[in-house]
Amino acid sequence: MKDTVFYVGGGKGGVGKSMLSLALVQFLIDRYGDEKSIHVIETDDSNPDVGRVYKDKIPVTAAILDEEEKGWILAADTIERSRDTLFVINSAARSMMGIRKNGGNFSAILESGVLDYDFVTLWPMNRQKDSVWLLEDYLRYVTFGKVFPVRNLYFGETDDFALYIRYLGETESLRTRITKALDFPALADVIADDFYTGGKTIPETVNGLGAFAGQSFSSWRNRVYEMFEETGLFSDFPDEPVHEEGREEQWQA
Repeated sequence: MKDTVFYVGGGKGGVGKSMLSLALVQFLIDRYGDEKSIHVIETDDSNPDVGRVYKDKIPVTAAILDEEEKGWILAADTIERSRDTLFVINSAARSMMGIRKNGGNFSAILESGVLDYDFVTLWPMNRQKDSVWLLEDYLRYVTFGKVFPVRNLYFGETDDFALYIRYLGETESLRTRITKALDFPALADVIADDFYTGGKTIPETVNGLGAFAGQSFSSWRNRVYEMFEETGLFSDFPDEPVHEEGREEQWQA
């Protein structure tokens, strides 16, 4: 695939940003690790959990994307100097302050082609409506790239998100930017705690679990990988167009 920057947003804590980022990084390593560098940009200085897990395994850059431009310049320069690289930006809970101040300039250089990268936003959500409001705010400043709201099914079944996905579908500024809504599978708490707090990658965690828990975790990983494939971004045929669902269908819960 083309060199790409994946931004895992959410705009607040507790929606599953780090879990999604950890899964995405491992998916990219497993899928493209032989042909591209996978590079993490860790923006959370208070709890850099994704950067901590991968710092001795793949390139990791700490860049605090707050209101000051320093971290944004570091991130953009790192991307600009890289080739054959897939970046995952793990955002911090306070990220909206930096987006409002610097997101427009970052979006502009991507849209202009100065940074020759595709840009993809994955936006994990819980069932609170502010997950949608924060996404709407984010899209006022970041005007480039495909956007995938991610319903975190830890907070309920797909049908439980109907109100929020309907709000997305009824809001024109969102509807014209969203590519597709995704469902992030829930993971049993006992396994999630071991994975999230253990500071290990998915393969390392699987190897440290008992037989049943390891099988359950592997099944979860496979479902997450299927979710990523559903985006249509990872086709083995570069000239194949990305599939986008019909607008009416995609907003159905």
